Amino acid sequence: MPPVPTPEPARTDELAAAFRLLFRHLSPEERGSRVRNALHLVSLRELDPRGVFVLREASGLTGALVCSPVPGASGALWPPVALGKRAAEGEDALVRHACAWLRGQGARLAQALLSPEEECLAAPLVRNGLAHVTNLWYARHDLVLDASWLAAPARLAFEPYGPACADLFQHVLARTYEGTLDCPEVNGVRTMEEVLQGHQAQGLYDPGRWWLARFEGRAVGVLIAVELPESGDWEVAYVGVVPEARRQGLGRELLLQALCEARAAGAPRLTLSVDARNLPAWGLYSRLGFEPFDRRAVYLAVWG
Repeated sequence: MPPVPTPEPARTDELAAAFRLLFRHLSPEERGSRVRNALHLVSLRELDPRGVFVLREASGLTGALVCSPVPGASGALWPPVALGKRAAEGEDALVRHACAWLRGQGARLAQALLSPEEECLAAPLVRNGLAHVTNLWYARHDLVLDASWLAAPARLAFEPYGPACADLFQHVLARTYEGTLDCPEVNGVRTMEEVLQGHQAQGLYDPGRWWLARFEGRAVGVLIAVELPESGDWEVAYVGVVPEARRQGLGRELLLQALCEARAAGAPRLTLSVDARNLPAWGLYSRLGFEPFDRRAVYLAVWG
């Protein structure tokens, strides 16, 4: 039996076929839409075609996978598809090749975020080192605020991110990761500089929407919000409180700051995501009126 072909980068004239192969599990209409969108992302240089790998045989393409480096020493993977009697071997070869390529691009971790409909495609990822670590819930707020939430005196003072507080912001950000319940598997894998790079690449970066929070003069937390260009929504990219200041209601005040700022800016909604294991955070978001609207299964490989 001939060996499984070695994964290779897709040629420009093969990209459409590679994307059709990846989306073959979808209906023809949905498949066509996803292929057009993928090609559009390539044309905008938002998807690096060097991360599209294929298995090439005399009969044509028999396998495909897409991966992408993500700012902040990370990588994103989509499940591979391979055809034929040795499909599993082909899928494994694609995942291993993609992971090696991402590591060569400087990624310290790789993840795949799969919708409930896509989880059936995860087996090749699991076989090759991407464990299903948790589910990620997405929630949104319509920015209709209860007046009673704003009646209590504010205890936090907010300082926008900038050169004067950059070092302190980074120090406090690092401390908020201590004992975190949000994807603790990645805690300490990347440097704080790499973490900041990842946040700066989310949405429309505006340092005026990053805040250092002080309580009685002490820096106790950070809030990072971004605007999503597609919808105009704001997103809470990160919110955290240092360990010694937790369980005092300060996280609630950080969220109220995000809600008020998003509303003042005219955003339609404020969105966020939370690890399903982080029950205290989910309870807080629910009490403030956030409602779930989507879920993704998180598959993760950590290389350090």
